[in-house]
Amino acid sequence: MIKSSIERVARTRYVMPVVLALAVVAVVVIEGAFQHSRTTLAQGIALTDARLQAGHVLQHLTDAETSARAFLINGQAVDRDDYRNSITALAEAQRGAFQLIADVDTQRTVSVEAVRMRIQARVTAMEQWMDAAERGERTQARLMASSDRGRSSYADLRGEFDLVLGRAAALQDTARTSLFDAIMFNRVALHLLVLISVLGLVLFTRQLRYSDEQKARESQYLASQVALRTAELRELAGHLVTTREDERGRLARELHDELGGLFTAMKLELARLRRVTELPPPALERMGGIEQRLNEGIAVKRRIIENLRPSSLDQLGLVSALDVLCQDAAGSLGIAVRAELQPVNLDKECELTVFRLVQESLTNISKYARARQVWVGLEPRGDWVRVNVRDDGCGFNADNVPARHHGLIGMRVRVESHAGHLTIHSSPGQGTHIVAELPCKAQTGDLTETDVSEPAQQS
Repeated sequence: MIKSSIERVARTRYVMPVVLALAVVAVVVIEGAFQHSRTTLAQGIALTDARLQAGHVLQHLTDAETSARAFLINGQAVDRDDYRNSITALAEAQRGAFQLIADVDTQRTVSVEAVRMRIQARVTAMEQWMDAAERGERTQARLMASSDRGRSSYADLRGEFDLVLGRAAALQDTARTSLFDAIMFNRVALHLLVLISVLGLVLFTRQLRYSDEQKARESQYLASQVALRTAELRELAGHLVTTREDERGRLARELHDELGGLFTAMKLELARLRRVTELPPPALERMGGIEQRLNEGIAVKRRIIENLRPSSLDQLGLVSALDVLCQDAAGSLGIAVRAELQPVNLDKECELTVFRLVQESLTNISKYARARQVWVGLEPRGDWVRVNVRDDGCGFNADNVPARHHGLIGMRVRVESHAGHLTIHSSPGQGTHIVAELPCKAQTGDLTETDVSEPAQQS
């Protein structure tokens, strides 16, 4: 239930703006946490440096007092020089330490004025010692250095230092805590972002998988529909071709029987008229003209019948019918038509398809090819019969045949209606080569496209 609700929300159009808004908020939050962490870390480092510098101030002050006391005892110049060097280093360390504390503690929660005043007072006291010693008043200088006031002043100074360092340590603890909190916040925010990213990736992957599966189902359905419609169109085209051939055969029989009988009766009537002795010569001359026209009509009738249904195919067989067709084409074209024909095993319908294929190819060559030679081949190849028609004419773009040219489509429909394959190789200036492969008669009992193995490789 929850998964389906999430997926339903993930498919809405508001998901992308929400995701972008969350991404911007996450970037802002992480950047703010980073800046806070960097500032806190810098503050903590500065406080550490300030404490170190404060320790150096106390160390230099101690070194200066040690050198001053040594000078009071033995009066050596090296102790005086050490004292002066320690005072100089003390001034530098004091400026650095107090400036670091001021930079970090912008709220001025730590007061360094009392420490500065006590340091100054201690340095002034030591200067008095040194001045007295340099004037030769060593006894007076020793008394000043060993007085209780000096010891109490030094103790007060240490106390002030401890107070300043304690407050600085408190500030550092606060900075450390703030830094740890920022790190923890970044950690939690990063974990949440990782979880949200993983969840978004899972939902996105599921959505992609669902879309891919849906597209695959749609593609499979469309492919099945295309295959079904293609099979239906192929069957319809084959039916139309068969119907047309049946109609042409019926028309050829009608012309042969009816018109042939009529022409035969007319010739018989003319023969009877010739036996009439009373006819004048002009009438006999006219009868000769009528008989010549009658013979021309009979020839036209035979040519029409041959075009509708080649009688040579039924009477002489496929090889002889193709040979006659090639000879007629060579005579009408005035070019060489080389025929290499071998006996093949095809049923009557396939033989008619082969004859029509060669006939249509030769017709196209006569109309468009402007060829000098033509080759026609028929040969068996295992369980298949290969038919090819090739010319050396002008050729054409086989991939861009004008829509009004139906001859090539008719060839393909005829061949595929018998579970065959038709290939057309042509390009401008390279001639045309038409190759068809049809299954032999032994395979045509219950032949379908899925029952026929692939034809032999075309050469």
